[in-house]
Amino acid sequence: MRERFVVLWRRRSGAECPYRTADTGLSLAELLRELVPVLEENGVAVEVRGEETDGEGMVYFNGVPLDDLLAEAAGAERYCAGPSRMEELGNPALAFDPDAPVGRVLPEIFFRKAVLLALEE
Repeated sequence: MRERFVVLWRRRSGAECPYRTADTGLSLAELLRELVPVLEENGVAVEVRGEETDGEGMVYFNGVPLDDLLAEAAGAERYCAGPSRMEELGNPALAFDPDAPVGRVLPEIFFRKAVLLALEE
C-alpha cells in the first residue's frame, strides 16, 4: 500500500464538484474530510490540492482520474452473484447500472473503493 494519498482537484473558477454519494448524500469534499483522519491514523500522508483550469474539471487520486477509479470500482460488482447491496439498503433504484455513465453520483462504497484502488501499488 502506498504511504501517500494525493488528491488533485482541477476545476473552473466557481464550479461546484459534481461528485457526490447517492446513498449518504455526501459531497466528495465531505467524504474526504471523513476519510483523511482514518488514512492518516494508518500512516498514509494526505495532500489535497486544487488548481483552476479553463478546461474540463477533473479529480485525480494519486495521479489517476477519479472517473477511471470509479469505473474500476463499479466493475467489481460483476463478481458478486448475490443481491445488490442497494436493494438491501432499501433503495434498489440506486443500484449501479452498467449502462449509466460512471462518475458523478454513485453509492459511497464506490468512492471508498476508489481511494483504496489509488493506494494500491
